[in-house]
Amino acid sequence: MSFDDDDKPPIEFVPHGDTEEIREANLALVEPSPGFDTAANFCCDIINKNSEVTVLDFTQQSVTVRFQIDGIWHGGPPMDRESGDFMLATIKQMAGMNFRERRQRQEGRFKTIYLRKGQKFKVVSQGVPTGERVALYLEIRKPSAESAEELGMRKKMREEIGALTADPEMKDILVVAVPGEGYTTAWRSIVGCADRLTRDFYVLQPVGKGDEEEIINVFPCEFDPAKGEDAMSPVPQLLLKQPDILAFEELPDGDLINRVIDMSIEKKIPLFTRQQGKHCVDGLLRLLAKGPDIKKFVDHLDTVIAMRVIRKLCTNCRIGFTPHPQLLQQLGLPPGRVAELFQPFVFKPGMLDDDEKEIEPCPECSGIGFKGRVGLFEKLNMTDPLRQAIAANPKNDYLQKVAKQQGHISMFMEGVVLIAKGITSVDELQRVLKS
Repeated sequence: MSFDDDDKPPIEFVPHGDTEEIREANLALVEPSPGFDTAANFCCDIINKNSEVTVLDFTQQSVTVRFQIDGIWHGGPPMDRESGDFMLATIKQMAGMNFRERRQRQEGRFKTIYLRKGQKFKVVSQGVPTGERVALYLEIRKPSAESAEELGMRKKMREEIGALTADPEMKDILVVAVPGEGYTTAWRSIVGCADRLTRDFYVLQPVGKGDEEEIINVFPCEFDPAKGEDAMSPVPQLLLKQPDILAFEELPDGDLINRVIDMSIEKKIPLFTRQQGKHCVDGLLRLLAKGPDIKKFVDHLDTVIAMRVIRKLCTNCRIGFTPHPQLLQQLGLPPGRVAELFQPFVFKPGMLDDDEKEIEPCPECSGIGFKGRVGLFEKLNMTDPLRQAIAANPKNDYLQKVAKQQGHISMFMEGVVLIAKGITSVDELQRVLKS
């Protein structure tokens, strides 16, 4: 979205400053600047696109622009160097930075009010061999404790997890996700599925992790690695409270995993823990590569739950099409089951409609074709044949084959459900699973 001189962008700036007087003086200093309106337009564009990170690369001739939206980088139209310099000077001044400094690293902040909402920007600049790189971080307010339902987990899966955590004979649950792609969100949402009203639930976590918003009825218990403590250090004292379930952050090595499992078996306390990984089997194999007693671990494991995040199609501009029978076959969908699938409409400047009129980008997604993300969940139930397969041949392809024989619904098939519902596209699912 852009604005001309007669249609000023409806955005207000709240510059950096310790007092109202300083902030007003700072704003008065930049408002007459030739870069002020450019900065206003640019910040409006960032907010409209919901760009988490926007990067400006200054070279001698021009400024290239990139937007990170829903985890994907998109190129923006380049700016001429003069306009970019004036705009950057305005932004730096409002952020409390030295606009004349182009080599040393600087960091600052400012706020905006746009569309009757407040936004926070963090600005980081650093000189690079080709010129200067500047990153604007839009601090998008997101719920820190999204539920599994809000993230898109199927009702049946949520009910299965809830029933499992309410079972007195429950053993352990492993949560798998990719850092930077919902790693903490997956952990919190799946822990949130547990029966926390009738069972005392404690999370063992390093000092500082407790700054995050707490999960209702889940009690944090901290340890300090700087003092030589590990996740087991608080457990003896914690056991006096007779906890029903203990949750551990990612366990770093096989020895600690063994100690945690031994405690769980001896005290008959089920566990939650988490591990980095792309899907259930991948996360399981990564944890086993740390060297725990494999038989002991898998014998005491009930379920592995994995989550990836996948972009949602913009419902305002998505394009429906009749799928070819071969595509349905590749997706594992029976012929005639799904009459229409959807794909994104990706805007490109200069596109014309049937009447030869220039097409405007979709106002909902800014022409990207996707808006927002949803969780792509997978749940692997540990069975005796699968445990035996892990002991005999802990390789990804073999374990995937055995899991399928046991009725496991793969992450691919979970994604196909989202495709059939029109939530995402075939290409987007392929992108996520290959990444």
